[in-house]
Amino acid sequence: MTNAPLPLIHFPEGKIPEISLIRDVSKHLKRGHRWIFADCFDQKEKHPEGLAILKSRNEVLGFGLVQPDTQLRFRVLCLAEEPFVRNNNLFHTMTVWSELQWKKAVEIRKYFSSEATNSFRLINGEGDGMPGLIVDIYDDTAVIKHDHQAVERFWNHVGIAQKIVQDFPSIKTVYHKRRNDDEVKGIEILGHLKEEVLFKENGSFFATNIRDAAKTGFFLDQRDNRKLIGQFAHEKSVLNLFSYTAGFSVFAAKGGAREVTSVDIAKAATLAAGRNFEVNALKTKHEAIAQDAFLFIDERIKDKSKWDLVITDPPSFAPNQKSVETAIEAYIKIFSQSLKLVSNNGMFAASSCSSHITTDKFFEICREAFSKNRKRGTLVYFGGQPFDHPYPIAMEELRYLKFALFRVD
Repeated sequence: MTNAPLPLIHFPEGKIPEISLIRDVSKHLKRGHRWIFADCFDQKEKHPEGLAILKSRNEVLGFGLVQPDTQLRFRVLCLAEEPFVRNNNLFHTMTVWSELQWKKAVEIRKYFSSEATNSFRLINGEGDGMPGLIVDIYDDTAVIKHDHQAVERFWNHVGIAQKIVQDFPSIKTVYHKRRNDDEVKGIEILGHLKEEVLFKENGSFFATNIRDAAKTGFFLDQRDNRKLIGQFAHEKSVLNLFSYTAGFSVFAAKGGAREVTSVDIAKAATLAAGRNFEVNALKTKHEAIAQDAFLFIDERIKDKSKWDLVITDPPSFAPNQKSVETAIEAYIKIFSQSLKLVSNNGMFAASSCSSHITTDKFFEICREAFSKNRKRGTLVYFGGQPFDHPYPIAMEELRYLKFALFRVD
């Protein structure tokens, strides 16, 4: 990797194209929203992918990225009214903008205590003013990930790697992770990606195979909620459904759980769960079961099994707006069935990671699940994503994580 400082972005050669709105969403954008959907543009016009100048009523409104093949058609990077904008020098504007966003993002992450936690999200896309860019840190390894090829081509990974090691000198490896079904799963930008990366979260250790793991390697967004489970697990029997690599289970065991059961459909996940108990030297009785959680629940209801604390954290049932109604039914079913496994006066944790399920809708789902069981629930705690997963207040859809802990009365 070159030592000469590089920009955080790739600036395209030639004239930057323009894209014009047919609907006035300027107020929407000035409040901090950063997405513009396809119906706000003339569908007859073809716009090239990548950096473009956004215009409204023949005036420059801002600058951003065109995604011509998705309903999320345009990601706003910055508005033309920003004080650093030079309309006659877009390269300067984009360079200053990206450096400013980076600086603000790093400032927030200084509040971590590396002695207890050396895993966190450094850049959270739109939440840090850097659309489409995700950077997660796992001890000495940084992982870059994107959700569209337009943003992947816009961000300069070598320049980002330089910034990472400049601000976090302990980082030895920077890895660009692509989708697991891509022919090339990822690229080493700096250093060599280890087969297993060991990292800390609130005093607990976790091991991950970043190359093959989900997301960037772990679900960092449940950090605060995992810690909470540890506080409530003492002397309890705990069931962790859709457990993945047993993050909640580890904290339950460290919190003094009597016994823990982790259930996930993926055999690799249950093996990783065992590894996470091993790296923490946990002696708590732990059973990791590779089985479909729905089937497991049905079988345990039939044999009248009960646990003092049941955690149900399923994958997103609503990947898009069209699937919301079906997803609501699925959430009600899984939460309702899970409640049947909770002991008298036990506790139930329910979670949703779907941005299309609003907070109000999530609580409606929970109320319906309790009602179906003729049980009453008392909300003990409600949480979401931690402070390293910020989001613009104008983009409620980026407040995607909902986590509720109930006492079952």
